Amino acid sequence: MSQAIEESIVSENNLFHHSTKFSQTPKLQSLSQYSFNFWQKSLRCSIFIASAAGVAIALSISVILPSKASTISYSGDTTNAPTFNRPQTEGFEGGTNPPTSLSSNGTTVSYYSQPFSVNTTGSYNVAGSQNFLGIQFLYQNSFNPITPLDNLLNGNDPFPDEGTSSFSSLSLTANNQYFLVTTGFDNSNNSFGTFTNTITGPGNIALGSNPVNVPEPSSIASTIAFGIFGSSFILKRKLRNLKTVN
Repeated sequence: MSQAIEESIVSENNLFHHSTKFSQTPKLQSLSQYSFNFWQKSLRCSIFIASAAGVAIALSISVILPSKASTISYSGDTTNAPTFNRPQTEGFEGGTNPPTSLSSNGTTVSYYSQPFSVNTTGSYNVAGSQNFLGIQFLYQNSFNPITPLDNLLNGNDPFPDEGTSSFSSLSLTANNQYFLVTTGFDNSNNSFGTFTNTITGPGNIALGSNPVNVPEPSSIASTIAFGIFGSSFILKRKLRNLKTVN
């Protein structure tokens, strides 16, 4: 009797255990599904944050990296070039900058005027190398050798480092016209020759045509007139030869 009761009790316990386990299965499945959804959403969120961080880093890098500076060089020769009474400079002459008076040493010095402009306002450098006692001046808007103090922004006498007249940290404005004038110190034979200038800065640098090499309007008119006259003379001569043959 007692054995039958014990077997019945065991059987009921086993049935209760299985039924309890079976009833908990959907809860486990629900919990598993919840965990999967949670980690899936967390993973998506992590990917989004990482992507956003990547974009932020890329943007930061693009802002931090400096832009490439523009550089342009040109060469010239002041031998047998036009002359002018140049402005007085600091250096050996002890003048002011920008200069306010004319030089008593360079009264008839050869010069080379190079127009140029920039498309970005900023700080620019001019590295000059002259095979003579070189001096440079910077003008804005226009340069007139007859009135060399007008529109004058800066002057440089590299004394005692001859042949290296240059400018550093020039504040230039976009779309303004500038003239870089390369000349000599005095009236001696050591104040003209070949040179090279290199302009560097944050914007594009455009060189204009050298006004020294542009013929005067009267010369252009005479050249055109001579060409028309020469062409008409040749045409008349050809017509005359044709009539003679016939």
